[in-house]
This record gives sequence, structure tokens and C-alpha cells, in this order.
Amino acid sequence: MKVFVAICVLVGLASADYVVKNRHDMLTYREECVKELAVPVDLVEKYQKWEYPNDEKTQCYIKCVFTKWGLFDAQSGFNVEHIHQQLVGNHADHNEAFHATLAACVDKNEQKSSDCEWAYRGATCLLRENAALIQKSLAPKASEV
Repeated sequence: MKVFVAICVLVGLASADYVVKNRHDMLTYREECVKELAVPVDLVEKYQKWEYPNDEKTQCYIKCVFTKWGLFDAQSGFNVEHIHQQLVGNHADHNEAFHATLAACVDKNEQKSSDCEWAYRGATCLLRENAALIQKSLAPKASEV
């Protein structure tokens, strides 16, 4: 029982240090990644429509954006607690069913894909399964319009 409580506390502390990002952050990260990776205009236009073709440039763009958000790193992969918190806010209940649906989209890269492909694989699943919620969480707020 003590071990369970300790794990719960550690999970709580790990997610407590994540700061939920906003639309401005998203636009900044997108712009930085486009510049860093020299993403062509035609792909940028697709990304703005939430279209992410399965090519190397897009895979690395996804990795770049998710890394800047603090949702992915090449050593440990996706941080489901941070993703959950980003989508539902600081009141995320990491024991609920929604958390399990997020976790189902990510893996530990057992197939040893490149970091870009690994990030793309998980991110496209997250986007496919949670598109409306993701877009809602990043929609302009009344104060930003």
C-alpha cells in the first residue's frame, strides 16, 4: 500500500510541474519548428489545416513541436500525464478512462523507429482519436481574438 501511495504522489508531482500551453505557445512552437526544419510552404499550409502527411519532414516537424510542448522526448517518448493535463487543464484526473485512451496511442518504440517516426506515430493517433478536444484546447480565447 505504501508503494502505491508513493507512486501516486510521484505521478502527481511529475504532472504538477507541467504548465498548460495556449494558442500563442502553439503558434510560436510551430513557427520555430518550421524555421529549424526548413519546412516548405505547401506542407505548412497542410499543417494549418491539421493535415500531417506521412513523410520524413512532417514526422520531424511533429517531433519538434511535441518536444517543445514538453509532451515528447527522444529518451522516454510521450508523457501521457502532460498530454492529459494539456487537453483537460490542471484538473486532470489521471485515473479516468480518458487517460487510458491517450495511453493507448503511445508506445515505447519497441520497433526501434527513428525518433521522428516514433513521435509521428503517437501524435497522429492522438490527433485522430482526440481531434475535436485538441482543436478546442488550442482555439483562440475571447481575449486573443
